[in-house]
Amino acid sequence: MNSELESLPAEIVDLPLIRIASDLSLMAWEQMGAWRPLLGASLDASVVDTKTSPNDLVTRADAQIEALVRGYLNRVRPHDLMVGEEGSEALAPVEFFPQDLLHKLHAFDPETGGLVELGDGGASAGASGAAGSGPGRADGGPRLEWHVDPIDGTVNYVRNIEHHAFSVGVCVAGDGKDAGLGLGDWQIGLVASPGLGATWLAAASRGAFRIDGRLADYSESGSAIPARRLRGTPPGLSGRLLATGFAYALSNRGVQLAKLEDLMTGYDDIRRCGSAALDLCMVAEGRVNGYAERGLGIYDYAGGAVIVEEAGLRVSRGGAGGPTAAADTQEEVDRLVAAI
Repeated sequence: MNSELESLPAEIVDLPLIRIASDLSLMAWEQMGAWRPLLGASLDASVVDTKTSPNDLVTRADAQIEALVRGYLNRVRPHDLMVGEEGSEALAPVEFFPQDLLHKLHAFDPETGGLVELGDGGASAGASGAAGSGPGRADGGPRLEWHVDPIDGTVNYVRNIEHHAFSVGVCVAGDGKDAGLGLGDWQIGLVASPGLGATWLAAASRGAFRIDGRLADYSESGSAIPARRLRGTPPGLSGRLLATGFAYALSNRGVQLAKLEDLMTGYDDIRRCGSAALDLCMVAEGRVNGYAERGLGIYDYAGGAVIVEEAGLRVSRGGAGGPTAAADTQEEVDRLVAAI
């Protein structure tokens, strides 16, 4: 695909928001692996429940990961707003994880045995846990929104299909009725997939990249992190693929299927991997040429949309339930939005 092998720039690696996202994805990756053998093939109701339909699955792993993320952010970014899919109560990571994993977290301070606050920029925190800002937002940075999907592609996850991922996108928080709606400037995005063994990440005006494995696993080596710069589909590649998704509710699905012929104008085939976050990463990588879907939550596209934009492509965020689309040109994005 259209990507160049290089080192992940230090200006991205050292960003406190990226380091926080790395910590969050490490916890999520760890727990997805821990829960996977317990799910089995029977989809036991003790660990799997349903949301809007029997196929819209939520697991205890989903809820637990979100609870750990909320507990982490409550301590490390106490002034920010977290918007999660499951609404789980906070769970303190320092009371949950063993010491060997805690020592891999950028925000963990081994001297105090707790998590420390990290700021937006300027001074950043390393493995020693030195804080980038203290209480009261001493760094002067804005309040942020963290839009988190603990497991995007839950149906895939419980069936042991590789296309599932942890996703987080961070934007400047809105005020009043706009709080939590993802309307502010987007700062970073990170998508981490244990099943695919890869992490995608991007920061505003700094580009989009894919690395093998977990970002946290490179922090101890001190050497350059091999990464591929993402730039979308290379010119001249034959064939055009569109990624999309369909609603679980039968009443909504019929409307979507009726629009499929128009939606696919200019495309040769569709791909349906079951994770909006990974669909958007595939657009950024150039594995597919476009993506369109209606009915997403903000947390579904939050991380992937930043990655698409930083790969030099165009994206339209649909808010809660509206049409979301990504492609190489704004004209095509507008057409997809109108068609979906």
